[in-house]
Amino acid sequence: MKNIIRKMYLLVIVASAFLLFGCSELLDCVANARPNIKSKVLSIGTFGITYNDFVEADIINDSDDNSYYYSFSISGNFPPGMSYNQQGNKVFFNGSPTQSGSFTFKVSLTVDPPEYYDPNQGFFEDGNRICFGNDTTAKEFTIIIQ
Repeated sequence: MKNIIRKMYLLVIVASAFLLFGCSELLDCVANARPNIKSKVLSIGTFGITYNDFVEADIINDSDDNSYYYSFSISGNFPPGMSYNQQGNKVFFNGSPTQSGSFTFKVSLTVDPPEYYDPNQGFFEDGNRICFGNDTTAKEFTIIIQ
């Protein structure tokens, strides 16, 4: 009986610490909510012809991922003559390529939690970090221009 009481006491202390002090890396294996850039093979473009395609992101293990604020950036060898713009959880690539070749670049994503998350509550959010995971990710993509 004493052993059961000690285990329950320990469980209450651990649960209280998580609720009072925010997220812990220890919980990463329980519910790993994190941003994700979906894998995709981008369409092949043609020199001088308007190109349009996109990459989409989401928040893994959060059914309300449309409430987050997504911020994309591009680095690396992006095709000359093209640009990118963001709309919600998608980044669109468009323009008329001015050079042919294979262009590999990195799409980086940072997400901010929804406004209804209260950083003072600890359990749902720890500062500007998504609870149970990171708030950034990146993935490489290639556009081939013929």
